[in-house]
Amino acid sequence: LHRVDRRQRQMCIRDSLKELIEIVRAFRAGAPLGDVALMKFAAMKKAGPEIEAQLHDVAGYAPAVEVEALLALPENSLGYTYARFLRDNGLDHFNLSPELVERYRDNRYAVRYTVTHDLHHVLCGFDAGMAGEQGVVGFTVGQGIAPTGPVGMFFGRVISQLLSPSQASQTRHNYELGVRMGQVAKLVIATPLESWLERSLGEVRAELGIEEADVAAVQPSGTSWFSKVLYGNRSSNKKLPGAAD
Repeated sequence: LHRVDRRQRQMCIRDSLKELIEIVRAFRAGAPLGDVALMKFAAMKKAGPEIEAQLHDVAGYAPAVEVEALLALPENSLGYTYARFLRDNGLDHFNLSPELVERYRDNRYAVRYTVTHDLHHVLCGFDAGMAGEQGVVGFTVGQGIAPTGPVGMFFGRVISQLLSPSQASQTRHNYELGVRMGQVAKLVIATPLESWLERSLGEVRAELGIEEADVAAVQPSGTSWFSKVLYGNRSSNKKLPGAAD
């Protein structure tokens, strides 16, 4: 039995290394960032059957999103707010190539998490800085879809607070708030959010069970050398609609 377990561990390590090498090669070859992100999340997390079952209706659903077109929508819409979030932080929507969508069709979690990650920020009111990212991590923990295991999340939280102590309070607050929000909200990655972009942000939040009072309780990220290195353009403390002053 010990030999079998050891052989299985060796196979898992070998498969993980193969995935890592493939991701690096794809990035160096200039693959679309959405494809690289999808490969990364697919390697990091395998969702259980309960989560995958809830994603049945959005299997392979990853329509292209044109950010510039969203800026023409009403300012209170989900799409406009999302486009502003991306533009203000130097980001773009993770559009996926049809080949990658087909390749990972059976990994519904990886596809939907990739294309909706930044929408989580907008829906919950978390900015793109360190404290905002930890808030989204907490939300995914509450939803049961966190991309890393408990050990990885623990070290991520500890390291971020140690290396940026000035943001430790905001980081801890947003993480704990995110967990509570995620526990009561509907499974965000199971919703076809790309078809809801013209709807008002408040209406979408209400349908998903994201309370405006919780959004208002979000604390903005601060700035530090570590957050600039770690998040680059994402090191923003700009508040999203509904965030606390």
